[in-house]
Amino acid sequence: MAYNYNGEVIKKVLGDFENKYKSALLESMKRQKELQEKIPELSDIEKELSETYKDISYVMLGSRTGGDFEEKLAAVKEKNLDLQKKRKSLIIEAGYGENYAEPVYQCKLCGDTGYKSDGILCRCLKKALIAESINNSGFGKIIKEQTFKNFNLDYYGGEYGEMKEVYDFCRKFAGKYPDVARKHLLFIGPTGLGKTHLSSAIAGEIINKGRDVYYNSARSILYSFEKERFSHQGSFDAGIIERYMTCDLLIIDDLGTEYRGNTSASSLYNLINMRLIDGKNMIINTNLTAKEIWMKYDPRIASRMFGEFKTLNFTGEEDIRIKKLK
Repeated sequence: MAYNYNGEVIKKVLGDFENKYKSALLESMKRQKELQEKIPELSDIEKELSETYKDISYVMLGSRTGGDFEEKLAAVKEKNLDLQKKRKSLIIEAGYGENYAEPVYQCKLCGDTGYKSDGILCRCLKKALIAESINNSGFGKIIKEQTFKNFNLDYYGGEYGEMKEVYDFCRKFAGKYPDVARKHLLFIGPTGLGKTHLSSAIAGEIINKGRDVYYNSARSILYSFEKERFSHQGSFDAGIIERYMTCDLLIIDDLGTEYRGNTSASSLYNLINMRLIDGKNMIINTNLTAKEIWMKYDPRIASRMFGEFKTLNFTGEEDIRIKKLK
């Protein structure tokens, strides 16, 4: 499986793992010091053990032919094992566990390095990357609350059939991602009919595949572009603009609520157009009707949305949030 975690996510998680690893080693060193203070003989044994490791290296670097090599190697190994047994006995006699001074790692598979001995990502590192990707996605806690499993079609009454098709398409999109025929989705419908819920459900599935997903409102996204354009050099974090442009899946919520102006229109066109050119997936949510989109936006924007996006119409008798309260 190909992974494409956000750079900031990787930096944060690997930093956390490095801290865990160093902390385990530091605690181990403290316990070793404690044992040596309580059991003075251990210092001499540790020195002798260190010498045996050097002796093994010297023997290995020498000739490997004939009985002399085998005898020397066996003698050094035997001495090493005897010293280890003696060290263990002293520690146990002093009332400690035999592994008291060993580092205690949170993950025994990788020793808190994030990688197994074969160089493959450990499951603990994958889990941490996914968790941080969720924190970094812009969805907040709703990504764990709004999933495919708890999307209840029973609330849609007479619109059940239409919404079942929408639900099935979204689930298939998330399941097959990134091998999807239609790379971009346009969710159209009144507020409270599940557009954000299914966006969140798709995002959760795709993040679990190791992909970078980012969600924000159209108003906030376009404000960032406007701020960048009119800011003084060095006073704006360009990283957010790069994220909008390069993340695997960008989810633009509430299209139509943003400030209307030439700058916003230009930024929206450039964002959509560049992501289409780069083959970067998008989901756009809007409360506008198709007719209102054509009336509100430049034909270059509207034609790209209806030409390149799969349109999914969200229908229902009333706001699902109000139904749930009832």
